[in-house]
Amino acid sequence: MNDDASPTQSDLQGLRLIRAFLRLRDQRTRSELVEQVERLAAEAPAGSDSSLPGSPGFAERPADPLN
Repeated sequence: MNDDASPTQSDLQGLRLIRAFLRLRDQRTRSELVEQVERLAAEAPAGSDSSLPGSPGFAERPADPLN
């Protein structure tokens, strides 16, 4: 997440994203959103959080629990 954000702020942002995502009922919208977020995370500047897609510690394509 944002390197300037405190851990608490980052946690709250993550929770907001999760809650909003869970309100989405259309599976196609969910899939498109996940793909868009993965693309954005892959474009993150070097030195960003290592748990993001494209980083060594991240499984590039985890199994989709919705399918």
